[in-house]
Amino acid sequence: MKRLELARRIERIKAEGTSAYIRYRKQTPPYEGAELHVEGKGHVFKMGNMSFAVGFGLNRPTSFYDLHQMEKWVRGKNVSRLHIEVCPLAEDSLLRLLQERNYTLDHFLDVWTLDLTQHASTSVPTQVEKVKDETLHEWAYAVAAGFAESGTILQETVDTAKGFYALPSNHAYLVREEDAVVAGGILATQDGIGELFLTSTVPTYRQKGYQTQLILERIAEAKALGCNLLTVTTKVDSVSGRNMERLGFQPFYQKAVMKSPILK
Repeated sequence: MKRLELARRIERIKAEGTSAYIRYRKQTPPYEGAELHVEGKGHVFKMGNMSFAVGFGLNRPTSFYDLHQMEKWVRGKNVSRLHIEVCPLAEDSLLRLLQERNYTLDHFLDVWTLDLTQHASTSVPTQVEKVKDETLHEWAYAVAAGFAESGTILQETVDTAKGFYALPSNHAYLVREEDAVVAGGILATQDGIGELFLTSTVPTYRQKGYQTQLILERIAEAKALGCNLLTVTTKVDSVSGRNMERLGFQPFYQKAVMKSPILK
């Protein structure tokens, strides 16, 4: 498969998964997430006080009018900036357009892939369980605790985890130490591709190999579900990224996340 076509598929599974999540959450007001779909070009999402765009520049060219409408939509959602994730395989015209509109670099993201057709299964002792309805709250709370950088567990993060669990294309997993759920993550599948995301470990239980267990379990599950490729996106030079590399994932591309000026 050509690199551009694979990049399109990877960005599509991210965008369509987020779109399905927002549609699900909007069934129970007062959830305020929203989506703008620019037909054939990409998606813009508003989640919390952030907005971000995915998939642009990989299919049809993005025009000045498209960008203007995206910024107008974001302003209407009371969000101060638009972040656009730019794949290095996107058309050069997208970066030129963003430069003309005074967008600046915010950060980079690493996108990894694992060819499951060439991957040898690894058997290790595991404490991983599949999440069920009766363990949903424990799992969601543990995932939120793993992302609580300030130590404060946010109800919105708990609700986010529960929302992604509810989607039929997603499979959620937890790790239990004695009676406590201490780590968790999700595998999403679509058209032969699996995506790992929402992986976290409660801070006091880190460095015990639980993330490795979660990765290996989801690799095995993805193969069992007929996927031929896995993908995951991590922060640059992160523990998660190093874990992926150690377990056989290869760097595919690095996305530049560009931010708009303050939208008034």
